[in-house]
Amino acid sequence: MTRRSFTIGKMVLPLCLLAITSSVLAQSKTDRAEVSWGEAREERKDGRFGGLQHQAQDRVYVIVHRKDDPWLQVFNTDQVLLKEIPLPMEMGREDHSWEELLFLKDRMVFLTSVYTKSEKRTTLYGRSYDLDGLSSIGGMRELMAMDAESKRDRGWFRVEATPDSTGFRLWGTGAGQKEERMVSANVKHFSSELTLLKEEVESYERPYPHDEYDVETTFIEEDGTRYMWVRKHPEKREKKDRKREGKPTYDMVLAVYENGVGKPKLYPIETGDRFLQDLRMTLVEDKNEIICAGFYGIKGAWTVRGAYVLRLDRSTKAVKHESYKEFDRDFITAFMTEKEEKKATKRAERKGEELELYEYDLDEIVLREDGGMVLVGEQYYMYTTTVCTTNQNGGQTCRTVFHYIYNDIIAVSTDAQGNITWAVKIPKRQHTTNDGGYYSSYALAVKGEKMYFVFNDSGKNLFLTPGQKVEQFDLRGKEALITLVTVDIDGRVTREALLAPEKRDAILRPKSCVQTDDARMFIYAQRKKEYRFGTITFQ
Repeated sequence: MTRRSFTIGKMVLPLCLLAITSSVLAQSKTDRAEVSWGEAREERKDGRFGGLQHQAQDRVYVIVHRKDDPWLQVFNTDQVLLKEIPLPMEMGREDHSWEELLFLKDRMVFLTSVYTKSEKRTTLYGRSYDLDGLSSIGGMRELMAMDAESKRDRGWFRVEATPDSTGFRLWGTGAGQKEERMVSANVKHFSSELTLLKEEVESYERPYPHDEYDVETTFIEEDGTRYMWVRKHPEKREKKDRKREGKPTYDMVLAVYENGVGKPKLYPIETGDRFLQDLRMTLVEDKNEIICAGFYGIKGAWTVRGAYVLRLDRSTKAVKHESYKEFDRDFITAFMTEKEEKKATKRAERKGEELELYEYDLDEIVLREDGGMVLVGEQYYMYTTTVCTTNQNGGQTCRTVFHYIYNDIIAVSTDAQGNITWAVKIPKRQHTTNDGGYYSSYALAVKGEKMYFVFNDSGKNLFLTPGQKVEQFDLRGKEALITLVTVDIDGRVTREALLAPEKRDAILRPKSCVQTDDARMFIYAQRKKEYRFGTITFQ
């Protein structure tokens, strides 16, 4: 999870839906941001974009694929290609599997692995590159090998940069331990040049048997202390009794591993009748606190009734302060048409339930310098349908269609004490099929007292007001454009077109866009048969 920090004032507003302002929407494009584009690129010649890997002060590193081969390309902030190198995935007759591309202080380390069936062994290899010139340092080296039972159960590796980014630690957990309560790992410490510094064996105990819990989120301090929030599931009979009584069917437990190993200390959190979801955490050093936040439901783990914030004492793990804020009916039904609201209400009444939001994921905790924060979430879910056709001979052919739904964004603000002060909803409708949702969701940038959301939308939604129908984004429709939504210090929302009319046929891939510094965001967009990298500079 990305955590961001920005300066914001201390005005506190009541929880409400704050209407979208329309005073600036009549202009042809926003004056809050400028977009600069690099040269047009073609997949056949320049490679298929595979994602942004790393950003530095004056350059970005991206992966592209030419046929089946990955290439690393480096661009400056004007999107000019400086250098590119292949990342070889085949050595001799052996095909390697991609493990990790690790960026350190002045080196880049490329990790790949090979499973050898005859030896029942998985071997990890590493190559170190100079980060400026991308020249290889010392060639490929074997870093670790471990037993493997099969190609499916080949063990697993984990890599983690040191706090000062001058080296990394490598964990190797052999096959056959996925269901064991006690897990042992071989740990090696390497410099950025792949020099082995230290080797040891570490063991840790799972908080519960593997089939009794799910990991919600983890966090690691610089001293190696590992925090793990888990959902502890009771036995089937107890779960059934809880469900009948309307109580949460799982417990939230904080597991803490001193130095990241050994037996964890367990700290259950009392949640009453709430289903805590999407729990995220961060540490506040000066207050010696752990801040946990997320959404909660009343009737289940997939519906959202409100937001919560927990402040835990870092030493004792006791809850010092808790804040739950229930979303009111106006917020839940905002930007529903009258017909949609009636349908949602009848569905809830038929189930004997109150209205709740459905399937929202917490994506970001945006930290503020005044000690408050903003929780940012989005409605996301997917489902499949089967389409069958019958030919003239009576034969039937069926295919599965994958549907990806990315709808409204919500932002929830808290003050320094963790009390929720306002919440806003940013409406959008994105429904695509068989594309992985590449062109859906949003990108987020934070500058000063403002948050900027960028996403593909229908131009019909620029002047949207509560009660109007939210138009569906159509990837190939004439109304498609890139929308910029600004949320200010007080929760006021402004919706504008990012680009001028003559350039609105560009389609963004939001999940591939990343804020690179305080005022700029790297973006990837397609336009007709070309694609371009670009930079949004926020004013």
